[in-house]
Amino acid sequence: MHDGSLYESTGLYGNSSLREVDPTTGEVVRQVNLDESLFAEGITVVGETIVMLTWKEGLALVFDIESLGVVANHTYSGEGWGLCYDGTHLVMSNGTSELAFRDPDDFSLVSTLQVTDQLGEVSLLNELECVEDRVFANVWGSNSIIAIDKATGEVSLTIDASILAENESDGYNDVMNGIAYVPEQDAFLITGKNWTSMHLVSFGATQAPPEESSESIPLSILKSIWPVLLIAVMVVFLSSMRLLSAIMQFLMMLLFKRQAEQPPLPSEGEQEAGDG
Repeated sequence: MHDGSLYESTGLYGNSSLREVDPTTGEVVRQVNLDESLFAEGITVVGETIVMLTWKEGLALVFDIESLGVVANHTYSGEGWGLCYDGTHLVMSNGTSELAFRDPDDFSLVSTLQVTDQLGEVSLLNELECVEDRVFANVWGSNSIIAIDKATGEVSLTIDASILAENESDGYNDVMNGIAYVPEQDAFLITGKNWTSMHLVSFGATQAPPEESSESIPLSILKSIWPVLLIAVMVVFLSSMRLLSAIMQFLMMLLFKRQAEQPPLPSEGEQEAGDG
């Protein structure tokens, strides 16, 4: 997706193309056909260009997004399957369990990442879509879409999309393999080879919530409750003063009471009479 338009590639030798599609109607707005010697694979938008992989030709084509003309190309070894751009690197699949991170300027290999789940390596990674800190991938030959943690390669989510394929052809090449993220709706457009329709599907929240600085949270809490704290301090202070006053009064009462209960001292005459 780019500026409200959907760009997609079509495969097969002699039928490969790049085209712009209206995502609302499915109408093809523009289309350029590739040479018959090329089998088009995954594409992604990088700035004002579209980068396209080819299956076995080891060639990545760079198209100008306005004219859909080829403006550059890059070479690579191995097969090309899926491709997405995370804002820093191109992320590429080749049908194995490995993702390759490449420099968008010259397509040089920066790093690789092994994809695993609780059962081990996850092979046949196909179409890719980069969203936040995850890469969503279709597993070739299945109706599964997985979410891969870019930092660890671990599968954090598996989506069973078999219900989408129920009304599509059951031929081998009619498998699900198209994923396009629609950020305005936080949803995905899902389709497949020779499918007659696209499906807008939500996988739950995929966008990260806005971050708040660690300093602003306590400060905002303090600002909101400081009047209550002030009142509480005053109440405690006044209560302590009342308690102190009550204690002093109680002690004075005890002192007066003890003085009142003591017998009077005898006079000198009484003492002499007692002595006689």
